[in-house]
Amino acid sequence: MSSNKRIVWIDANVVLRYLLRDNEDLFKSVSEVFLKAESGDLALMIHILTLAEIIWTLESYYECSKEEISTILEELIDADGIEMQESEIVKNALTSYRDNNVDFVDAYLAELAFSKGPARIYTLDRKHFSRLAGDIKIL
Repeated sequence: MSSNKRIVWIDANVVLRYLLRDNEDLFKSVSEVFLKAESGDLALMIHILTLAEIIWTLESYYECSKEEISTILEELIDADGIEMQESEIVKNALTSYRDNNVDFVDAYLAELAFSKGPARIYTLDRKHFSRLAGDIKIL
């Protein structure tokens, strides 16, 4: 790994153009960034809000399944040069999102609460939170 490695944040559009390859010019542009990350010259940081935007876009605009989304994003999070805070919590949330058919943000909140505390969640969202394990109080 290069000692000159820079850490940079990437936004949802960079990730989406890379994953979808729906615009060849933009794909070439962002591919260079991902290649630099893979080679160790860059570390690409993905924020949880960016990930949530990616998921929303893949679901709503591209009509991808939860299975497709969770598989692709788990691979992305594990890729060389990609860094994400709380990556294990995020990966567990992606699994819960897929397996329990809930919104990603709800799955993430549950995983965060149960791993870092406080463990209790109050919600009005009976539909999704009733599918998740833990100390959840539906108001």
